[in-house]
Formats: sequence, structure tokens, C-alpha cells
Amino acid sequence: MFNKYTASSIRTLLALLLSAAAFGFAACSDGSDDPGGTDGAGGVTVEHKIGLYLQTGSDLASRVTPPGDYDRGAGYENYIDIAGGDLLVALYGTDDRWIATVENPVVTPVSETLSSKTYFLEFKVSGDIRDALGSSFKVLMLANWHHRYPDLAAAGSLQALFDIVSTADYWIDYSGGLPSWDLSASDKIAMFGVSQYDNVSLRPDMAAYLGKLHLLRALAKIEVWDNSDSADEIESVALTRHITKAVPMPKGVTHQNHYVKNDYLKDYVLYPSLPAGSGPYPYPNESSEPLPLVKNPADGHYTVYVPEFPNSKRETDATRARLKIRYKEYNARDYFIDFKYYNDPPEGASAGDYFDLLRNYWYQFEVRKLAEYIKVEVQVVPYSHVPLKPGFGIGISKDLVPVYDDNGNLICYFNSENGNYYDTDATTVIKNPFLIEGNPKDPATGWDIVRDDNGTFRYFRDPATGKCYDADKNEIPDPDNN
Repeated sequence: MFNKYTASSIRTLLALLLSAAAFGFAACSDGSDDPGGTDGAGGVTVEHKIGLYLQTGSDLASRVTPPGDYDRGAGYENYIDIAGGDLLVALYGTDDRWIATVENPVVTPVSETLSSKTYFLEFKVSGDIRDALGSSFKVLMLANWHHRYPDLAAAGSLQALFDIVSTADYWIDYSGGLPSWDLSASDKIAMFGVSQYDNVSLRPDMAAYLGKLHLLRALAKIEVWDNSDSADEIESVALTRHITKAVPMPKGVTHQNHYVKNDYLKDYVLYPSLPAGSGPYPYPNESSEPLPLVKNPADGHYTVYVPEFPNSKRETDATRARLKIRYKEYNARDYFIDFKYYNDPPEGASAGDYFDLLRNYWYQFEVRKLAEYIKVEVQVVPYSHVPLKPGFGIGISKDLVPVYDDNGNLICYFNSENGNYYDTDATTVIKNPFLIEGNPKDPATGWDIVRDDNGTFRYFRDPATGKCYDADKNEIPDPDNN
């Protein structure tokens, strides 16, 4: 059962833990007087107690990354279903081979809430397991997998474990809906963590406290909000493509160094972990049904948590994950924002490169709507790490505004300063493509396009003022009422 601590008891607990940790660390040095864990006949004579801290976010004081604002997650982003027993702890050798699954691990939140940023894990191992561990071993932690855990002994190794959990039997199914800003215990996010501990001496008369184990969430967080200077208010935000089922374990992560690198440009994982059998687009469980982001009435931010999405190698806008934003404007239309580097890309990337949506990252978009275009700034924030500067992110040019069709495909660019349209190369001047049959409004001005019975362009009419304009947008008398 979950124990809800008072502030006083938490302070007492922390003091005891720190004292025990100091005592335990002293017991971690190897010594020749180690009494061992079995009797001469191989029977178990002792148990060894092990403790460590689980962190859903890092401690700022313990990191050596550049200075800045860290985010350790909030509320149920950090929740572990302790009361429901939805967790599994196991021990592996440094060769990644399974040694034992821990029985009856005790996980305690170091907080007054159900959603602590730090948890304390304690468990015991028998003498024969202690002998198999040696002085260096790995601890694996799985949580919130909806009680769908594989047989770790049968899997054998950590790599084989991923091969198993990437299959349909272990996907976390979000086809019925993805969580939003109002996370609750029922929205528990699957977590994974592994860490190697060296030079450990397990003694029957001392508890060994190993340090920290960082947990990765299986979902990414996307958040969009309107700048206070926007000319119009956001009406809706949607993600154009997403994957409906999450793989709970990241591929290729068998050591803490694979995802805790003390470098906010490289933490945590660098590529998405996809369902088994994934090949060229489309991927298993991929949906092109627009996924709405839900507005938080408290701050006006639109939020959704999503599984990882392989976006970087898509060849067309129609196949990429993009943000579609609609404003409350008189000539309502959709604006599309790409997950790519427009300006000042990080080291190793180039301007124009698309990036994947990765687990445990928080993609923050601040949007400012001007008269005929939008400007966007984005921060990509690994939980508990320094937000990247706005220059890293997305900014739509003040001069050239991308114009898309209803499917999100780029048609041309419009220059709001000189009124010209440009081809998709952003250089060649072209005629207004919306003077052809089948387009009722001009996207740059929102004016109605009036045509003759053959569909040929006649003139523009501004629905707000009733004024009329020719193809060059010069005001003219109303051709039908003069």
C-alpha cells in the first residue's frame, strides 16, 4: 500500500536515508573479510539488502551540463503505480545477461504526493544471487507497463528483451485516446531504466545503497501556446500524423551511459524505437487522422502526450507529423508547422533538417500570429534538462509565408511585404495560383474570388468592407453594382 508521508516524516526519512547511504557506501569497498553468502553445502544462509534512488528527473546539483532551467516533470508525468504493483525489478550481469528477477521490491515516493520526482527502491537478494552478481552488475526497472511484463528469464538478455517487447503483445495501446494536460493515475506513462553499479560489496551486516537510476518515459510531450501579442486567438491545434501504440522499452539502451550523457543536446535517446517489423512508411499503428491537442483552461496551452514518431526521413509533407493550427480569424485557414530546424540548428544538424519525435522529450511551441503569417519559436526539452534556445527552433520567415493546400502540401510562398507569390523554390515569382478555378478565397488577403460562368477570374471582393479589386489588387468599382 502507498504511504502518504507528512512533510516532517519526509525530512526524517531523507535524513535516515542519507545516514544509511553514507553507511552503505562505506560498505561498498571490497574487502578480504567478506563472509560470503552461502554455507559449505550451497545453502542460503544470509540475505543482502540493496537500496537506490529512482529518478524521473535529474537533480540539478548533480549534473554538469551548462547552466539553465531544468525540468523534472510535473504531476502524473512522474507517477509510478506502486499501489497497483505495476512494476518489475531485475538484476543483470555486465554482459547484459539476466541473473534474477527481484521479489517483493519496495518503492517509496520521497514526496507527499502520489507523483514524486524521486522514489526510493529497496530489495533483498539471497546469498546465491549475491554470488552470481559479483562486484559489478546492472539493475533494471520497468514501471507502468499495464502489468504486461515478459518473462525476463526466458528472454535471457537485455537486447533480446527489446526484441520481445517491440512486438504487438507488449505495445501500450493508445488507439482509444492519448493523454493530455489533465493527466491522472489512469494515464500512467510506461517507464524504463537501467544502470550499472561497480565495485559493490554486498555484506550481510550492511545495507548497500547504490546511488541513482534514471527512468525514461515512453511518450513525448507536445505543448503549443499563443504569444500574448498575437493578432488572433488560436481556435484549435492538431497533430497531422501519429503512432497509436508505444513500445515501452527504448532500443539499444542497456547502460545508463546510453541515455544519461550529461549533455542536453544528446540526452536522452537519439532515435525512435519502433514496433517490430517496421519498414518503410507507413509504420505499424500509424494514423493520419488529425490528433487534437487539448486546451488547458488555466493557461491556454494545448497539450498532448504521444508515442515516438519517425519524422526525419519522410519525403513529403503529407507523410510527416506536423502541427496544424487554426485561428479565430475572419478568413479562417490552417497554418502548418514542421518539426524541423529552420535557423541555428544544433551541432550535427543543418538548417532544414527534420527531426524525429522522441520519448521523454518535451516539444514546446510558442506561436505569435501576425496579420498574414505566423512566427513560431520552439524549445525541445529533455525532461530534467536545459531547454534549447529559441534559435534552435522553428521560425517562419517574416517575408515569405508558406501557403499550403487542404492536405498540407506546399503550394507556393507569399511575400506579405510586396504582395508577390513565389514558386516552391522560394525564388521564382509566379502568378497568384488562386486565380484558377476551384479556389473561393485568396489565402493572403482572405478576399472572395469572383468568377464568371466559365470559372475565369473576374475580380476580388473584400467580404469585410465590400470593396472590389483587380488581379493586381488595385481597388476598382464594383463590376456588378455600379
